[in-house]
Amino acid sequence: MSAKRQATLAAALALLTVLTAGCSSGSGAAGAGGSAGGKRYKIVYVQGMAGNPFFTSLTCGAQAEAAARGASFDAQGGKDYSPQSQTPVLNAVIAQHPDAILISPMAGQAMVPPLTQAKAQGIKLVFADSKAADDSLAVSEIASDNYAGGVLAAKTLATEVGDKGKVVVMGAKPGISTTDARQQGFTDEMKNHPAITVLPPQYSESAPATATSKLSAVLAADSDLTGVFAVSTQEVEGVATGVQNAGAAGRVKVVGFDSSAPILDDVRNGVVQDLVLQEPLQIGKEAVDQALDALEGKPTTKSVATPYVVLNKANMDAPDIAKYIYRSDC
Repeated sequence: MSAKRQATLAAALALLTVLTAGCSSGSGAAGAGGSAGGKRYKIVYVQGMAGNPFFTSLTCGAQAEAAARGASFDAQGGKDYSPQSQTPVLNAVIAQHPDAILISPMAGQAMVPPLTQAKAQGIKLVFADSKAADDSLAVSEIASDNYAGGVLAAKTLATEVGDKGKVVVMGAKPGISTTDARQQGFTDEMKNHPAITVLPPQYSESAPATATSKLSAVLAADSDLTGVFAVSTQEVEGVATGVQNAGAAGRVKVVGFDSSAPILDDVRNGVVQDLVLQEPLQIGKEAVDQALDALEGKPTTKSVATPYVVLNKANMDAPDIAKYIYRSDC
């Protein structure tokens, strides 16, 4: 080998050494978030329902935080709000063996078997918004205090109806931890308002059309109904349609939980008076942080609470309310 070729080879080897050192220093530390020992953590969020603005917003918050911390992220959800729809999605995700699964579990008890399987495979679990019946399965639970949200809804509706009259709860379906807690908080708080009669609850099975028909039946039986509490997006949308169909907009006061673009239009138009809103972007961010802390061997927080705000026509355009308005995409 000539002296010239020897010098060229030596220079190339020196450059390769520099480049290799530079790459290893950028990816080896878990402290950068989302990777350890050169591995990039994989996180998947199993939504409560695909296309729902609340779960879409939660996804946006989680996606942004995963990107900021160097983890890969994906989100999948069933077509409706049920364990029958969510279970096959979860099973397919478990088969991919991600490092962590964030999940908004439907009907808590029904999701315990597949979640137990996931934990047994070493997958870190974080419950976001709702939770399974066995909370020992998760390293952390991120949620608003749904019972307190129900209490807030009851106080808000009591004010709207002048603390008297008949009201009804339009529930989703029994067994969902979040909406059950909201309904219980509402019912308990209404005991402090003796001039308000709470009619037997109705259940939409998380279908807006069913909520509309159920409310129409209530209005036919109790034409003097003064208020409705709708426990989540599907129920609010269905109740708003029912109120309009009956020509009762403004007379029957509606307080809802969560939002969508049509619901915000209903607020502007006086069909829905108030919305109790969560901060799903923050729930998603916190869920990713807790999952990565668990994967990196750091302490996690078993329960993380996020706040509420009451949105109405008067404040819905205020800048400090904007972060609570749900998104249809990221």
